[in-house]
Amino acid sequence: MFPAGNVSLGAVSSSRPQLMRTESQQSAAASDDYYSLSSRTSATRSTSGGSRAAVVRYATPNSHPISRNSSPTVSRTLLAPPAAVPRSEQNHDIPAEQRDTFVTHIDSTTQSTGNRGTHISSGFDGARSGPVRDSYAGREPTPGVDDSPYIRFAISQLTREGEDAHSRRSGESGSDSTQTGRLLWDDSLGQFVRTVTPPTRQQLPPERSPQNSVDPEAFVAVNDPPRGSLIYPPLDFVPTVLRPWALGAIIICVLLMMAGISFSNVWSQNHHGIWRYVGRSGARYFVVQFLPQLLGAMISILAFVVQAAVYRVMPFAIMGSERPFGETLQRLPIVPRNFLLPDLSHIIHGEILVGFSLFSIWLSNLSTVPLLSCLYQVKWYVTDNEEGWRWAAVEAVGWALVAVYGLLALGLVLLMLRFLRTWSGLMWDPVCLGDLIPVIQRSNMLPDFEDTETAPDVGKTLKPRVLRLGYWQLSQGRDPEIFYGIGEVGSTVGNPSLHLVAKNRREQLLKVSFDAEKHRAAGKGDSQDLYSPSVRYRWAPWFLRKPYIIAWTVIICGLFIAFVVVSFVHNAVEDGFSPHLPTRPSASAFSSSNFLYSFVPALIGNALFLAWQHIDFYFRALQPYTTLSSPNGASAEQTLLLAYPALLPFQVTIAAFLNKHFKVAWISFISVVSGAIPILAGGVFIALRYGENDIRITPLMPAFYAIVGFCAVYMISFLAIWPGRYRYLPHGISTLADQISFLYQSPLLSDKLLREPRSKTDLVTRLVMTPPGDQEYPKYGFGIYVGRDGREHLGIDRYSRPGRADMLITTGMMK
Repeated sequence: MFPAGNVSLGAVSSSRPQLMRTESQQSAAASDDYYSLSSRTSATRSTSGGSRAAVVRYATPNSHPISRNSSPTVSRTLLAPPAAVPRSEQNHDIPAEQRDTFVTHIDSTTQSTGNRGTHISSGFDGARSGPVRDSYAGREPTPGVDDSPYIRFAISQLTREGEDAHSRRSGESGSDSTQTGRLLWDDSLGQFVRTVTPPTRQQLPPERSPQNSVDPEAFVAVNDPPRGSLIYPPLDFVPTVLRPWALGAIIICVLLMMAGISFSNVWSQNHHGIWRYVGRSGARYFVVQFLPQLLGAMISILAFVVQAAVYRVMPFAIMGSERPFGETLQRLPIVPRNFLLPDLSHIIHGEILVGFSLFSIWLSNLSTVPLLSCLYQVKWYVTDNEEGWRWAAVEAVGWALVAVYGLLALGLVLLMLRFLRTWSGLMWDPVCLGDLIPVIQRSNMLPDFEDTETAPDVGKTLKPRVLRLGYWQLSQGRDPEIFYGIGEVGSTVGNPSLHLVAKNRREQLLKVSFDAEKHRAAGKGDSQDLYSPSVRYRWAPWFLRKPYIIAWTVIICGLFIAFVVVSFVHNAVEDGFSPHLPTRPSASAFSSSNFLYSFVPALIGNALFLAWQHIDFYFRALQPYTTLSSPNGASAEQTLLLAYPALLPFQVTIAAFLNKHFKVAWISFISVVSGAIPILAGGVFIALRYGENDIRITPLMPAFYAIVGFCAVYMISFLAIWPGRYRYLPHGISTLADQISFLYQSPLLSDKLLREPRSKTDLVTRLVMTPPGDQEYPKYGFGIYVGRDGREHLGIDRYSRPGRADMLITTGMMK
């Protein structure tokens, strides 16, 4: 029964009421249980005008703007309006004290002009009138439940559409007839209700507070989740290579190198060299001319693995430790770039220990192999027992190497301290695209990424935010649910509901279809157009763009041809050449000519070796997007679960070969094999005496032939790095923000199958299993899809979903 509450209705300020019959604009709040009139009352005519009351489901016309005191969030969840009652059924004998409840009735034949508004029927007491129950959509009221809040809320929805216009008219005429109110949360009803406030002249809109806002739920950090539960694992995961025992093993290797170099220096000075020179062959020549560089290159490769792990986890670790830096997401790189030039971005973001460690790694990778190539030289010694040529350690070079390796050991120790018992914020190692899904599923910073998938620079479009990675609760939530992800403390939810999608939105998703030709024709010249090839294929790393690849190839080929011609014409290298520098060793065994023809070739070869690492890591990081761009999509193992950047050398080659990613396999193979160029180049030349006064720089020809072969392979490999269409993207992928921009509207984030995994095994299982309702294993793609907001977006999603148009991947149609 409907109680006679004190519910009032202001005049409807609308010059001409309209009834909308379009299905697509149907309010999600008007469920199947709420209709304007039942079939028994729909045909009743009005006593005054003889018009017929329209019987339609409540619709929200696009022409009426939303009131300032309301929000889209609330309007989607409100109740339907009360039923319109024909005038023939109105009770004009209701006592005055019971005439506070009104129900509007729109007379289709009666129009009003000026400020008169529309005709409004008088009220009735639903608690005493039998016909009222019949007019309320044929539904019986719920026994024992007070329905007056629902009636008040429905009336407020009818009247607020005209609030803005009515307020302007009343302000001009000097009269106020529209009551305004604030939305407050009603715990008993589980919804917002509008409180009626007395009308005032030029009343300012009420301030929004976290408690009374239309979106009051804010993120609250949970620092002490329940312990010992598999649902809430500890967030202290650290990659294996950054754990104390692994870093300790690498530090021991560095200390052993320091010890060996120091021993060589001391022994050589106290014992007239290390051992006797017996020619350019045998084990001794290999030990002093090639083995030091080989050991140095192995330490450099281990350093590559360490810094790759640092790059991929540091943005998460900074957010896990709640450091006050607002651009960690969009400015801190996750793809290693600390090879040819040092990267100081971690120091800028407050990670002094990590920044120093990366600088020490860069310095050692750049200098140790060239210095090791000239550590040992041949010197003439005269002793009491014998005289002759002996191998000796160059003291200045040796102590320089000790200093560089000491700096590297210190950097690794500091890195170990940084990750010792750290709160990284991670459940597992984030090595692939699929690992991003759990950390952003319920994030409140996703609205900032609107339209960033087509932005040339995502970092410039995002405002600085101090983000946290960890467990969260909602401030106003009744259910004390704890969830995991990236968020901003105290910020409102702001994220589209992951599991409560409005009915009308679901209906739109089922009807979307793509018209590529239409969009392509309409989007020419638009820098944000999803269908424009100039947007879709806009970006590649600068060193992988076609003009630069052509330039690199021409330069490398030219240098290689010149190197071969100069070396083999007239046997110029085999017969030796003049050093043009002093060759006689000093007291500390330093020889200018030997140093020059060992250090410089090794330095050039080391630069080629380090330059290829940039190419290798970008091809590893780009491969998931390349496979996702296949016209028909690809499996999760080939796309979202690819973890090439986190694999060890040669392990990448094997895995890529098995996955038939032959380009990545070859480039990764060359990234290791090219290390032979500085190793061989540093020990191939040595100064020898021909006759009494003729000194020439002479190569070890087997090693020289090997250098020529490796350089030829290196040159040919430049042809393999030519980036096809599949490897071009709208913008870079070097930061977390870059990669999130391709996922922020993806239905994968709201997919119940992927909801809140708690282990990497759990995530992998969900990604590879067949979704409910599908007959085949899922495929994923990178293209144009329908996002959670019902609009088209460019990014990553499941290629095919039941009842929806397949993803449009333009690599198969735009040539």
